[in-house]
Amino acid sequence: MPSTVYYLPDTLRNWPWKELILNPHYREAQNESFAWLEGFCRLTPAARKALYKGAFDLFCAQVYPKATLYNLRSCCDLMHTFFALDDETDSVDGAQARVLCDIAMDAVENPDKPRPEEESIIGEITRQFWQRASAQAPKAARERFVKSWNLYLGSVVQQAERRPASYICSMDEYMASRRLNIGCDPSFVLLEISLDLDLHHEVMEHPAIVSVNSDAQDMVILWNDMVSYKKEVLTNSADYNIVTIITSNCQTDIAGAIKWISHRNDELVGRFLETKEDILNHRNGVPSWGEDIDIQVAKYIDGLGKLCPSLSC
Repeated sequence: MPSTVYYLPDTLRNWPWKELILNPHYREAQNESFAWLEGFCRLTPAARKALYKGAFDLFCAQVYPKATLYNLRSCCDLMHTFFALDDETDSVDGAQARVLCDIAMDAVENPDKPRPEEESIIGEITRQFWQRASAQAPKAARERFVKSWNLYLGSVVQQAERRPASYICSMDEYMASRRLNIGCDPSFVLLEISLDLDLHHEVMEHPAIVSVNSDAQDMVILWNDMVSYKKEVLTNSADYNIVTIITSNCQTDIAGAIKWISHRNDELVGRFLETKEDILNHRNGVPSWGEDIDIQVAKYIDGLGKLCPSLSC
């Protein structure tokens, strides 16, 4: 790790949602989800340590504070499915990653179809997760999850293809890829489910809703990469990190990259909050979708707001 001293900015200084609320079903959902995952395979000591250290269930309890036990368990299962897929694809080439991701995609598209005995366990893990999670999900949310899962898996394959060459992306390449493989879109669908929302595509595809989703996603990328950069440098895995991308493409040092991230974060926060007001007050072309849907949209925006501090920890 370079000896450069740099300071992480307070990314939440202008963020209205600062209080972290813990879902009361945290421990029960955690225990159920851990038992479920370990039932598939005997995790190596290293994998088990990484799983517990990752605190995925605590993360879910903060991100989905209003979820029922059933839905919080589904959210935990999603994080463990991400973990299992990452563990399976982290050291393989693009061709092998594609095989595994095709299996994971088929499992989501056909959650009631038995998996072949000879295939990777990732197929059955994914199938069981989605069969359970989708059981209480509205049709539109199910469709959005399948679409977002497909895009996420495509980005996993692309990352595996680039890994051997230590490929340094351009800024545009990196953000386009990272928006997919950070897993926000599938997680946002689980947010809908956790809040018991039923929002049609025409609502979720409105430019204002797309904008707040995109800005929240980019904030997560900046925060996640900035916090994990030092660890990734120590493990020689920082090529795919926004700090590296900025220093390589903008001819600046680490401190300069952090300053860039802080400035960009402030822009995203400002736009998110402005667009939120447009949505809630039906201005600048944002319509009312009727009282019931407007209330649901407000709950979704509030859920996004509460999600971001959890991701900044």
